[in-house]
Amino acid sequence: MAVQKIKKITRSLFTVAEIWYNQMVMKIKNKLFTILSFVLIISLAFPMTGCGKKRKQEDYKRDGIEAMKQEDYDKALKDFSNALSQSTTVGAEEKDIALYKATAQYKLGKNDDALQTLKGLLEFDSKDEKALYLSGLIYCNTGNEDKALSYLKKASSISKDSQLYENAYLSLINAGMREAADKFYEKMPKDAKASKDVMRLKVKSCEEDGDFSNALEYANNYLEQYPDDEDMKKESEFLTTALMSSDDINKLYEETSSDGKTDTGSSDKSSTDSSSENN
Repeated sequence: MAVQKIKKITRSLFTVAEIWYNQMVMKIKNKLFTILSFVLIISLAFPMTGCGKKRKQEDYKRDGIEAMKQEDYDKALKDFSNALSQSTTVGAEEKDIALYKATAQYKLGKNDDALQTLKGLLEFDSKDEKALYLSGLIYCNTGNEDKALSYLKKASSISKDSQLYENAYLSLINAGMREAADKFYEKMPKDAKASKDVMRLKVKSCEEDGDFSNALEYANNYLEQYPDDEDMKKESEFLTTALMSSDDINKLYEETSSDGKTDTGSSDKSSTDSSSENN
């Protein structure tokens, strides 16, 4: 009897537990259904809001680009800042807008602000060649030779574009950073070194340094590619003359003097003969 009572009580307990379990499962299912329904409603509503913001962002960006074309950099900066304020995430579009913003700041002479914008961009993507290049240009303007060289070298090595190498070299030269420009030149690919502007500047920079030998070499290399350049022909002739040794100059002087003395002697002799005949 005792055993049967225990079994009966046990069955009752299991029945109660099962009922409780089923009730809990139903409650959990109901809650999950409510949550999922809410998420579904939000997910449907969010894209509409996002699309609205996206369109507004695109409008601001388009207006900013148009202002840049008109050289209205104040308006451009405002438009690009508004465009970025429309987004809470960072993607390719936001990176592009941030670069436009930094360019507008750079054009306005707001170098520190531009560098701050570019710093944020490079923290997101350290290999953004355009951001690196613009940073290098700004450091050229501010006279920071080491950073200018560093950023321009990074941008060029990532890009591998000859035109970018050429522009970077010209920027360093124009900034008066000759030592940095020479270091940069050594890393440039052959096709970038063969650029007409780069070769002309190389002749000029060597000549300004008094390095006529290398200047003449660069001038002759230039004429091999551009043989019809009359200005460079004259430059080559000047450098050839400038490289004449002192012995060559003295020899030329002596020859000139000797010719003068010979003429003078002949003239004196003729005069003497003429005088003798008259007498």
